[in-house]
Amino acid sequence: MPDIRALDTGFLLAATRRMHETIRARTGALLERARLANQPDLASAPGPWGFGDLSYSLDEEAEEALEDFGKEVGARHPLTLIAEGPGLQRYGEEGAGAPLRVLVDPVDGTRSLMQDMRSAWALTGIAPDRGDLTRLSDCVLAVQTELPTTSAGFYHVLWAEKGQGATIARHEVATGTELERRPLVATAGARIDNGYLCFERFLPVERPLVAELEARFLSRAIEAFDLSPRLLYDDQYLCSAGQLFLVATGRYRMLADLRGWLARTRGIENFTSKPYDLATLLIWREAGIPVLDDELAPLDAPLDTETRLSVIAFANDELRSKLQPILRAVMAEE
Repeated sequence: MPDIRALDTGFLLAATRRMHETIRARTGALLERARLANQPDLASAPGPWGFGDLSYSLDEEAEEALEDFGKEVGARHPLTLIAEGPGLQRYGEEGAGAPLRVLVDPVDGTRSLMQDMRSAWALTGIAPDRGDLTRLSDCVLAVQTELPTTSAGFYHVLWAEKGQGATIARHEVATGTELERRPLVATAGARIDNGYLCFERFLPVERPLVAELEARFLSRAIEAFDLSPRLLYDDQYLCSAGQLFLVATGRYRMLADLRGWLARTRGIENFTSKPYDLATLLIWREAGIPVLDDELAPLDAPLDTETRLSVIAFANDELRSKLQPILRAVMAEE
């Protein structure tokens, strides 16, 4: 594997930020046209099935930014670009730099943003190219940019370089100007109540199964830690990157997205998180956020568009030590 220090991470970060800003501008303009025309379908009309999921007009608008990114980075590095919609594309085979494999989700959270209800996120993870063996854990740079609704005044940009920690910045929507930045680190403290313990359940076929498991988990947590049921909240944010942003910033105490586990153990027909939804896993790792699979091991996956994943996360290690044993127990009873 190429030495991380040999990669021009400054160039790669700047190129990725330019791509994300183009995505933000294009999706924002489409949402504004839909709002002014009072025609939500301008942004939410279903399109073709891409590699990984159904595309909508909002996705197609965002994907236009990938080509310029591929050509810019490909001029320096042989580049394999893997994205949710277009699939696998290659650029710059004659480039002199170290070969790269880049995983992109142009819009994670399409279904919320296309209705102008809640932010989505543009995600990119960059790794030295190990071919089909390349995994999320190989990423050396990750960037995540908030794609805000038309009513938002600010948006967030997060990035991490392997071994260098994670950063969060706040920008003004109207100008793109960065207003502040700080290190992104796991929130301190182990208070469970007055926070969100989220079990994701998006499809009707999932809801009764998840609700029953959630009820048993909460009953045991309430008893174990003398909690008030009135101070334990739920949230259904149809966006893996958005969920993990809320974990990393302390709003969610715990996230249990067990859709992949349900598909495997129950054989239900559902859609799950895929590796492109976790393209910025490096950010959470560098911030100190425990992000696990459904065996409660550190999450990892190949850089592809097909692998079905579950995602379990805790706001910090202390909360993990309190809540993971209860979750493990109730999952083992299934």
